[in-house]
Amino acid sequence: MKTNSIILAFAIGFFASDAISQSTFRLENYNSFSGIDAPVLDAEGNRLAGVGYAVELWGGAASNSLSPTLDFNTGQRVFLAFGTGLSAGYFTSINPMTVYEVPSGQLAWLQVRAWNTSFGSTYEQVSALGIGGYGESLLLHISGGNPNGAPPTSPNPLIGLESFSLRPVPEPAVWQLSLVGLGALLWFRRKGAG
Repeated sequence: MKTNSIILAFAIGFFASDAISQSTFRLENYNSFSGIDAPVLDAEGNRLAGVGYAVELWGGAASNSLSPTLDFNTGQRVFLAFGTGLSAGYFTSINPMTVYEVPSGQLAWLQVRAWNTSFGSTYEQVSALGIGGYGESLLLHISGGNPNGAPPTSPNPLIGLESFSLRPVPEPAVWQLSLVGLGALLWFRRKGAG
């Protein structure tokens, strides 16, 4: 009787952990084993480098309702900086990223989003400005892993991720620069006359 209760409890725990598990992914854009090599570029085609740029993984059960993924260990949003030198254009998170509304083994919609941090601290802030300096990958539709499953499965790489570029930030128009120059000229003339 006691043995049957233990087996039943184990079976319930095994199937319950699979039912409530979430999909996890590796937030990286270079993985030679998986065939991923997708550097992120600025509008001129240069690889993004350093803390002046950030990247984040967004995901969801539907392609039109993505939200930021969360760090598997901390439950927090993660903004990654880009590498420098030979690692420019690339990023790698230490912990897996989680899409909570998608059970492990199910297909999740994913998108990598990047931005220039001099315009704002989040993708949402920069994209709301509408002046450029942000960009996103094509949508991915892949299944995730579950490190806490029984048996555990590794977080899945972003198979199919391709390089993408940030939108250009428009240069000031000639007439805008002329007005600034005219204003400065008038100010200096007035200052010199007084």
